[in-house]
Amino acid sequence: MFENPNLIPRIVRRQERQENFSSSHLDKHLQSSIQSELTSERTPNLFLITTASASSPTAPPTTLSTSPSTTLIPIVIPTPSIVTSISATMANRYTPLNLPANLGAMPQDYQSKTPTFEGTGTYTAQQHTKKMTDYFESYEIDDDDVRMKVFVQILTGDVRIWFRALPANSINDPQTLYQTFLNRWEKKKYPLHILSEYENLRRGTQETVQDYCTRFNNVYNAIPQNLRPPPDLALIKFPDAFDSDMAYQLRERAPQNLEEM
Repeated sequence: MFENPNLIPRIVRRQERQENFSSSHLDKHLQSSIQSELTSERTPNLFLITTASASSPTAPPTTLSTSPSTTLIPIVIPTPSIVTSISATMANRYTPLNLPANLGAMPQDYQSKTPTFEGTGTYTAQQHTKKMTDYFESYEIDDDDVRMKVFVQILTGDVRIWFRALPANSINDPQTLYQTFLNRWEKKKYPLHILSEYENLRRGTQETVQDYCTRFNNVYNAIPQNLRPPPDLALIKFPDAFDSDMAYQLRERAPQNLEEM
């Protein structure tokens, strides 16, 4: 390319001096820029947003310009807050109960193992309370909050409405719940009337055996505790309501309690 080979080193040296000069000039420029940024009163390392003037109808688009009219505004990325709260349905369901902060787990499939109570028919509040306490004992449900929650969950109709209308946090333990429930929903009769009804119990002409058993238990359990005949005497009396053949078969079964009868 070059006729005189001696010119090649000279040209190369000239190019190297130019590159060194450009590099040195560039380094000085960068150092000057960095020093200017460090001494500047502006906030470093922030995203820049151009703010619209008061007379501007719409805000201009976001820009990274550093012109004098630009206001430096730090962009704060919000972090989502986690709010843990009991739903309104859950709160209404257990409002009268004074429950602890750490609730016990509800037993699985308890609805199929426990009777509901709606306050009608021959199934009494006392019977219901007895069945529920037996259920808790049989399945070893010992936590008071679980017992109370299960008990109120199977109340239906007017009984559920009554319970949810009770004052908030007014029931602290299962015993208070049972007594409050019995005071409202157990049918009240004079003790002598109940004893007289018990003594005259007989199976009706069209009454099934199951219906009579339910009626017998209702009357027996309605007798005040201090006047109630012992269970052994109740077992002896129960077959008297049937004809002689049926009474004989019942006594032959030798049941241990009224439920087995």
